[in-house]
Amino acid sequence: MSKFFKMLAKDYLRSIIITLISAVIAVPLVCILIFVPLAIAARAENTNTAMWIAIISAVIFLLIMFGGGAAVLLFVFFRRAKQYDAIFGPLGLKGKMYLLNGRQYHGVVKGRQVEVYFYRGPTLDMRTSTTAQAHLSVANSDTVSLPLARMFGREPLDLTDPGLSGLTIFTHDEVWALSLLANPEVKALLRQMILSESAFLMRQVHLEPGKLRLYLYRNKGLFKFNVTPDEARQWLNGLLALARIAETLPAPPQV
Repeated sequence: MSKFFKMLAKDYLRSIIITLISAVIAVPLVCILIFVPLAIAARAENTNTAMWIAIISAVIFLLIMFGGGAAVLLFVFFRRAKQYDAIFGPLGLKGKMYLLNGRQYHGVVKGRQVEVYFYRGPTLDMRTSTTAQAHLSVANSDTVSLPLARMFGREPLDLTDPGLSGLTIFTHDEVWALSLLANPEVKALLRQMILSESAFLMRQVHLEPGKLRLYLYRNKGLFKFNVTPDEARQWLNGLLALARIAETLPAPPQV
């Protein structure tokens, strides 16, 4: 759980820094565009002049605050669109807006329907279709709270395989899951997708009937964050390879 507490500490520190920066910008603006004009207007002999001083200064203040905020959001939106279009476009995916400041990508890759969503968090949610009909969840162990999982009746697999060290795995289909995890290629794929170095703090693989997901979220750094084209390609190829292998196994008996 060390990563979880680090995440909380960074979130708190990030919030403090953003608040301080906002105060550094807002307080001088309030003084210059609100208090000073009001003081000048109070000394003006002409009522109309005083009124216009107050109105103009207030309008300028609002334009700077709200217009500046909107300009920053537009800059981030277009920069993000350009950045992630350059990453996922070459993989055969078409992008468009998602929510207010996110991106989504859709397409067919190696014969499979693929969806990618990037949104606030930062969160990268990569999905592909599969005919596999099992349930499986895999996460990096130091981000999983086992007491919390057990409160919801979830018990991880008891793993002794060193090839799966650092991973915590939950499943409703234990026999099927152990058969899948016995494959050396599967172990390598899971380690690459979940344990390899990247900007994301937490990474999980989720399999449910008809869908396989790689879910990556939270930033390891304080502000700096970057996804490389090579990382995205490896994650997508890993997801597609895992779907292919999962489909070679017979469906769990209970399905």
